[in-house]
Amino acid sequence: MLKLRMESLDWALKHIENYGDTDIFPVPFEYEAIRELWDTRTKELPNGTNLKEYLRNQNILQWNIRDYRRSLTPKHQYGFRLSTQLDPFDTLVYLALVYEIGHDIESKRIPVDRNISFSYRFNPSDEGRMFDSEIHYGSFLNYCEEQVDELTGNKNIKYVVVADIADFFPRLYLHPLENALSACTTRTNHAIAIKRLINNWNYSISYGIPVGHDASRLLAELTLNDIDEGLLSEGVDFCRYVDDFRIFCSSEKEAYQQLALLAEMLFENHGLTLQQHKTRIVPVDEFRREYLKTRESVEIDRLSDKFLEILQEMGIENPYGDIDYNILPDKLQEEIDSLNLLGILQEQIDSESAESKIVGFVLRRMAQLQSTDALDLVLENIDKLYTSFRHIFVYLNDLELNESQKESVSEKLISILDDSIVGHLEYHRMWLFQTFSNGQGWNIDKLATYYNEYFDDTSRRKIILALGQANKQSWFKTRKRSLMQLPNWQRRAFLAAARCLPGDEASHWYRSILPRLDVLEITVVKWAMSR
Repeated sequence: MLKLRMESLDWALKHIENYGDTDIFPVPFEYEAIRELWDTRTKELPNGTNLKEYLRNQNILQWNIRDYRRSLTPKHQYGFRLSTQLDPFDTLVYLALVYEIGHDIESKRIPVDRNISFSYRFNPSDEGRMFDSEIHYGSFLNYCEEQVDELTGNKNIKYVVVADIADFFPRLYLHPLENALSACTTRTNHAIAIKRLINNWNYSISYGIPVGHDASRLLAELTLNDIDEGLLSEGVDFCRYVDDFRIFCSSEKEAYQQLALLAEMLFENHGLTLQQHKTRIVPVDEFRREYLKTRESVEIDRLSDKFLEILQEMGIENPYGDIDYNILPDKLQEEIDSLNLLGILQEQIDSESAESKIVGFVLRRMAQLQSTDALDLVLENIDKLYTSFRHIFVYLNDLELNESQKESVSEKLISILDDSIVGHLEYHRMWLFQTFSNGQGWNIDKLATYYNEYFDDTSRRKIILALGQANKQSWFKTRKRSLMQLPNWQRRAFLAAARCLPGDEASHWYRSILPRLDVLEITVVKWAMSR
């Protein structure tokens, strides 16, 4: 038997509330409902418990996974990845499980001070942060720079291997992960439970872990540890950030030998291959010139020197993490606020390929300032900002718009849905309909039509929530008897949105269906009734 600790469950919920369940999808509303019943006992839950006690009482070795969602999401301008959003209860269990053996995993990895792996070092905080904030992509770049510095670096380094694993998370074989879990911890049941979860999510397919989840990132790091140890044992001078390797060599011949060794280890140990278009052997001068700046920094070079200086000081070169304006020193905040943020956005739109990192930071700052100045600009250029779609809609949803502004934005969003190239992807539609579910006042007469037009679960769920916000009572009245025919994610949306029903109709209907609902659905109903 395996039961999760109360403090682990508390930490997992805080992690989601402060850092999201993924870095790809909107955070599901269910977590608000979960928080409401987290410590509050209710007779509708088994044995009159609260949600934390309910999860604490589960034998995780017998945990049955719940429905999750997968969606094709943009990775870059012409590339995609299949991303996963797990059921809220599954996410809590997954995070808590990995959290409880996190220190065991970290102790198995090559120590930080060896300067080998700079990615996702486990160091949790009370507010739910999982990883050490002092060790990141910027640390990786700094170490590379120290290695090849013309004045203080290793003078024997003449060539650098730049290598990147192809489709790392989706193609990661589970058998090596299972072996690594068993070897890293004496908590055998935790390893068994994690293996069982991943196998069930994969329907017993032998590769792939959920993309976009911090728990998956730590497991991936554990799995690659044997590659780190293998290269070290062969005397290879290298460092790594996630699936990016840098190998420092004294000759071109040595570089080819070390690259072949890495490729062989990855394939033999994990069935993984290197991305051909991202793998190169470069002279050290070219490496200094081309690779000690990320692609984001190269794009920033086209901006003012002042903006480049500020962003580099902030760590904008890290493509894996967002920049939090609020934690920056006051002086930096003042310098940022003096910049022409709208002009920076226009430069990105005019560039050959807009950089999501820059667009995202500018829009987050404008949202904090409640500035709508960028609204028309980004919506009218949505096709050029294809890879920044999530940032645009996070910005839009953070703004406090008046009725006139909402009416204008509604028209533009419908135009995007009907005419733009981005409207074809369900991931984009999900973010767009998320806006319509974010409060009242949106001028959307075609919501019910869109429900009949789009059949994917992600779009329909958001449309249901938007219909509730729009107070479309008749739509819910005619469909409430068909509730149990809906897929789980849509059913919970219907339960949440049906609170728009008039008078006592909603409360009577809620009470009548409670015996037919599962624990998470009961949680949603209790939350909806309280609102």
